[in-house]
Amino acid sequence: MEAALARFRQVGDRWGRAAVLPMRARLRRYDDLDGALADLREARTSAGEFGSLSLGDQLYGDLRWIDVHVRRGDTAFPADHARTLVAGARAALRLALGDPSGAEEALREAYAAALATRELPALSLVTVNAAALAEARGRQRESAVLLGAAARLRGTHDRTDPQVRELTRRGRTALGEDEFAAAYAKGWELDTRAAVDAARAVFRSP
Repeated sequence: MEAALARFRQVGDRWGRAAVLPMRARLRRYDDLDGALADLREARTSAGEFGSLSLGDQLYGDLRWIDVHVRRGDTAFPADHARTLVAGARAALRLALGDPSGAEEALREAYAAALATRELPALSLVTVNAAALAEARGRQRESAVLLGAAARLRGTHDRTDPQVRELTRRGRTALGEDEFAAAYAKGWELDTRAAVDAARAVFRSP
């Protein structure tokens, strides 16, 4: 691993380094927490430039980041943010395993934690996962509205996140371009309070 990182540095391959650094961070967390955190920071910076390798890499990256901070004893570390990310990752896993009920339970926890952060971008992450849950239940139009609501909470449209892109693609296929655009616009045009409440509606559904 060290040899690969050295070679990537020599040839200026930042993408290669970004792929290997999280693996080294996993090893360094046992005896070099500062080094592990530095690896994750560099990997995150590179991911921001090149795009994440996959949605799974994003989820595992967030969990590794939280793990290192917990091991360091960083009590200024935002616990509610961590709970939001962990519960969101659990919801995504439950959906991937075909367990919408389990995903809903995890999303309830993620939503409560995101509310506690008092930060709209955190709620945006939960709302995207709520859109995935609505889609899994066959409610494509509701999913599109939730994607729009997530964009409103985020303050901008997200055209690079793999999960958003895939939900958008499937929504357009299911609804057609015009109906999807109209539903998305409905979510985008919500005021902040309504956008915050949008994800909660999914939890009240069977």
